Amino acid sequence: MRIHFIGICGYAVSGLALIAKQLGNDVTGSDEDAYPPTTETLTRAGIPWVDGHDAGNVTRWGKPDLVVQGNQVREGNPETDAARRLHLRLISEAEYWGELTADRFRIVVAGSAGKTTTASLVAWILRAAGRNPGFRLGMAVKDLGSAAAWGSGRDFVFEGDEYTSAVFDPRPKFLHFAPQLAVLTNIDWDHPDVFPDPAAYEAVFRKLLEDLGPEDRLIACSDDATVRRLLSRTRASVETYGLRGGADWHGRDVQIEGDGMRFTAWHERKVLAVVTTRLPGEHNAANALAALATAVRIGVPVPTAVDAIGRFHGVSRRFEIRGQVRGVTLVDDYAHHPAKVRATLEAARDRFHPGRLLACFVPHTYTRTLSLMDAYADAFQGCALVVIGPIEPARERHLAHTVTSQDLASRLRGVGEVFTADSARSAAYRLASAARPGDVIIFMSVRDFDDVIGKTAEVLERSPVA
Repeated sequence: MRIHFIGICGYAVSGLALIAKQLGNDVTGSDEDAYPPTTETLTRAGIPWVDGHDAGNVTRWGKPDLVVQGNQVREGNPETDAARRLHLRLISEAEYWGELTADRFRIVVAGSAGKTTTASLVAWILRAAGRNPGFRLGMAVKDLGSAAAWGSGRDFVFEGDEYTSAVFDPRPKFLHFAPQLAVLTNIDWDHPDVFPDPAAYEAVFRKLLEDLGPEDRLIACSDDATVRRLLSRTRASVETYGLRGGADWHGRDVQIEGDGMRFTAWHERKVLAVVTTRLPGEHNAANALAALATAVRIGVPVPTAVDAIGRFHGVSRRFEIRGQVRGVTLVDDYAHHPAKVRATLEAARDRFHPGRLLACFVPHTYTRTLSLMDAYADAFQGCALVVIGPIEPARERHLAHTVTSQDLASRLRGVGEVFTADSARSAAYRLASAARPGDVIIFMSVRDFDDVIGKTAEVLERSPVA
């Protein structure tokens, strides 16, 4: 079958394109403003693709049997319109994943935060157990070697994104995956561009739980009040996990262990194992507990799961230490929601105490920045310096008039200094001029803000630290 992918260079879509080729299909694609590493990966795999959208791309390599579109592609795309004119079957990336994995045992990890790490851990544990799972994740994983793999085993692990599937398919991605086992980490209002209020956001998770049948399983975090409230809406067999007590799977005695965390896992009021993870922060202890519960519930021996958790190095751009320059540690993180910012900074505070924290933050989308302004106001407390870059518009360039980085800067509380930077270069100079040995700079963004980490390292190398 010939398949054309619109938006082929996104992490999720590129992974699907590679698997489609692996399964024997002729694969082509297009994207715009594409950048490595996915561009290089596709080219190495021998997949023809073009940078730039044009109606002619759809049939450039022959008429496709199927057109698959990623959710970042906007309305009015000429290739989408061409596929419709040619009466070609057009579906979302998420729907195609659902079709491909219909005969697999599907594990879907959903939630506002922690889903990438938890899903990656589950896939890693299953691989360590010799089950060779397939997986589809939102980011490349160091130990797994990619963001997606087909696998030869029965299990398939999805990171379950709640965002819409495509401009023509408003269903949340995770509803296409129809899990036999779902993991729910937490629910904290996000994506206000499609979910105008917390109730609308909560509704899609309620739908996920309602769609589970009595033969399915749900492993849910009882530390989250909204998750607890929704548990009555499912027919699935439910087990809870958490660090706060009262859960079926309980993490106790959580403490810092080296660069990561250590806790005792209890199940049904009995000690199961002492678990160590290289990942810092209490939130990652909870993620590890969720992965442990999931793996053990589907038959992985406890010692195998615990050993795999201890050897897991983490996900790209999730508290990724990029190096140390003149005594200043540089950390890269994907945090963009206020709760994720708080969790990342708390993990850094625990790990690098008593060093000062400096933060470089690039807000993502105007709607999120404006709608969650009150939550952002307190998210950076304790930082000696917060540098805020220009808001990343993504699909919202038409909303640039609604809010600015300066608006956000004026609202921050409990920080030493706030600086707004109009470029990565100005951010780098301000951070480097303020840094001193023992400090930690946490860079938080969805994209890389024009290699601000590299630029900061360059300035630090050239200039004596204060």
